[in-house]
Amino acid sequence: MMYCGDDSKSKEIAAQLIGDIGFDPLDIGALRMARYAEPFSMIIAQIAYSGGKGPRVAYRFEWMGK
Repeated sequence: MMYCGDDSKSKEIAAQLIGDIGFDPLDIGALRMARYAEPFSMIIAQIAYSGGKGPRVAYRFEWMGK
């Protein structure tokens, strides 16, 4: 799950909370990055609910090798 922010202590707390609920935290940088995360979340919701599969849809980031 993505998170971002300008305060390092707050980001540590966010990462811990994300991990506590079973997701892998992914720091996407400064708070200005929220502008890109919000539309991404809307796409996921659209796929889930217009596709009729509900909240079972998920996304995953993969870092590809060389």
